[in-house]
Amino acid sequence: MKVRFLDGERLRNGFLAGTAALERRREHLNMINVFPVPDGDTGDNMVSTCRSIAERTCISKSIAETAASMAEAAFAGARGNSGIIFCQYIHGLARALESYRSADAVAFAKSLLTAVPFAEEALYKPVEGTILTVMRDWANAVNRFSRTEPDFAVLLPLSLEAARKSLMETPGKMELLAREKVVDAGAQGFVDFLEGVVDFVENGNLKLFPVRSGPAFLPSVPEDSHGDEMPSFRYCTEVVLQGKGIFRTDLIGGLSQYGDSIVAGGGGERFRIHLHTDSPADVMEHLSGKGSLSFQKADDMRRQVEARKHRLGPVAILTDSCCDLPREILDRYQIHMVPLNVSAGGSEYLDKVTLKPGQIYTTLRETERSFSTSQPSYGEFVKRYSFLESCYESVISLHLSAALSGTWSVSRKAAAHEGGERIHVIDSRNISGGLGLLVLKAAEAAAEGKSTEEILEIVRSSIPRTRIIAGLSTLRYLVRGGRAGAMAGFVGNMLNLFPMITVDPEGKACSFGRPGSERANLKKMLEEFEKLTDRHGLEKYVVLHADAEETAGELAAELEGICGKAPEYTMEISPVIGINTGPGSAGFAMILES
Repeated sequence: MKVRFLDGERLRNGFLAGTAALERRREHLNMINVFPVPDGDTGDNMVSTCRSIAERTCISKSIAETAASMAEAAFAGARGNSGIIFCQYIHGLARALESYRSADAVAFAKSLLTAVPFAEEALYKPVEGTILTVMRDWANAVNRFSRTEPDFAVLLPLSLEAARKSLMETPGKMELLAREKVVDAGAQGFVDFLEGVVDFVENGNLKLFPVRSGPAFLPSVPEDSHGDEMPSFRYCTEVVLQGKGIFRTDLIGGLSQYGDSIVAGGGGERFRIHLHTDSPADVMEHLSGKGSLSFQKADDMRRQVEARKHRLGPVAILTDSCCDLPREILDRYQIHMVPLNVSAGGSEYLDKVTLKPGQIYTTLRETERSFSTSQPSYGEFVKRYSFLESCYESVISLHLSAALSGTWSVSRKAAAHEGGERIHVIDSRNISGGLGLLVLKAAEAAAEGKSTEEILEIVRSSIPRTRIIAGLSTLRYLVRGGRAGAMAGFVGNMLNLFPMITVDPEGKACSFGRPGSERANLKKMLEEFEKLTDRHGLEKYVVLHADAEETAGELAAELEGICGKAPEYTMEISPVIGINTGPGSAGFAMILES
């Protein structure tokens, strides 16, 4: 059957076929991913991007309307370096097709040529031998053949050979690819996508979508042969920036001081930004002056490479950002973390990753601005569990108290979606340093080579023996966050009393003793610490604070004098928790021996 034109329905059906083919190759793309960093997620990101486009597109007979809807869907769902480049390519294609109801071969070819520079301008430093190279070579081939061949059923298979040839030449254009003896993963994904489109055009067989078949490994590519080096920058960071008066060149130039692999998709008043950086919070602080921020992502590429190539053992330990453990411990035991979300001033942030505690406390002290928090999304947990199951034999996931957040519930549902038998989700019935100590025990046991069942028993037996107590410098922030009544705050301030809080055996936050002066509260905390250690013995303890380093230091010294040993660590608490406790609070968490 000859195909003389493309309308909106045919464009979208071809895209479905391409996405299905891409998904069948997802794991292979992950495996050969070495550029720009060997984080093993090119396949995941390209599939996620294309699935978002396929599922969110509103179909019209008009190719212009369908392409515009695809571009909008691409902007909303683009992920990763290749995904955002592909998104920008779709944007360029939609812009070129905006005056067409249907497109013949010549019109479509010209639109493809227009889309290539649109994608290129989104990059800080375009590199040859990547997906961009293959996109350009394919568009040139389509344009060349369209002059004599009006039938898409002939034109697209002819042009596919040019894309394949361009793909095989990518190692000759990039030393890294030649050294690793692979083609570029993004370019391979684009060719896989085209092969699905061509199969549909030639055979009229739109394979069912979604497709979740097994990985298509090539025998010539050993699973562990690529990407052992650690990335130069730690976080693959993405964000949507919306504001007026933003110029792409200025935006990209300003971001260049923070990292590399910069892509700024979109345009006008809205950009989807991608970059690799060691300081996502600095990037967000820089961008916040240009507009509102949403859809943030900051994947830890070093932890991804460790999981795929250098894991400590067969059991993964996962937690959330309300677990207060120092970075050094998280890195030592390769602990994976999913951040909670913080919203403020029309922008969204990732707890501990794209938001600095100092920013929170300065804002709390100097303004009346309120913050809201929310658990990680279901999709974020599904993605994380899918990755961890591909790298580990089992996963143990410990979260802040289910009585205080929906995080545990969302995590459990996502684990069930991913199969669940190898994923164990635990309600810690604690928070902050209490959760941190439980995660630390699990990580230590995993590093010692203990089995999943042994680690689970260690954690479950430790939960009832875990305590946390903190003294707050004011009721003001609990009132502002809706955690305490306004009258209680008024009375507390009038009497100059400071509350103390703890977590009960059910994991609920509650007051500890009667509010008193700051000095009286410190005395009560020390007395309770001594009473508990004398009665039950002390296994581990930590000291915590919210912008109160001096107070925490004094508390740590007093506690060491009582028990004869220093805390495991002293650290600042998660911004999600600090929003409610406010600056100036300090306390301790402990695990008792019995």
